[in-house]
Amino acid sequence: MRGGEWQLSLAAMLTASAFGAMALMTRHCSPLLGALLFGWPVQWLIRMVGRHDPQWTQVYFRARRQPLIREPHGSPSSREAKPLRIIPKPNKFLK
Repeated sequence: MRGGEWQLSLAAMLTASAFGAMALMTRHCSPLLGALLFGWPVQWLIRMVGRHDPQWTQVYFRARRQPLIREPHGSPSSREAKPLRIIPKPNKFLK
């Protein structure tokens, strides 16, 4: 929608529409300033972010929830190390 993510564009346009409706209902021109701020600059910013990465918000918030952690590993031909024994070997004298 308009060159950016549709969720962000829809939220910005609904906010601008709410400001416009408020201006019509109250018959004041001050809410129109809010409609102009959400109608043009916010939509422009959404387009710029969309040019960088079309799914920026989804990728960003997923990366915040699941940070990139890679487990260290050796070469593909190496075997896994044997885990340490948790329980000690039984004592021969106690039998």
